[in-house]
Amino acid sequence: MLLEPLFFCQKWMLSPQPGERGYYKACARLLAEVTGLSVRTVEGWGTDFSNRPESVIVTLKKEDILLQIRELVNSEDLSDLLGK
Repeated sequence: MLLEPLFFCQKWMLSPQPGERGYYKACARLLAEVTGLSVRTVEGWGTDFSNRPESVIVTLKKEDILLQIRELVNSEDLSDLLGK
């Protein structure tokens, strides 16, 4: 399953929340950071980021997997996860 930009932001941005002031700009900055593109390019995809290139959803899925791995590795007690 690939990952759309708005869902990526909803999943990984702690604040502001959707609907709050500054959400769009913060989401655009996050997307720019993880894709390596400029904020201006990301903002050019539209208010819901629906005009994004197809390659972006693949990139976001890869970044999502990496972030999930980091969460697991940074877990306080890995022994529970490893069954020890």
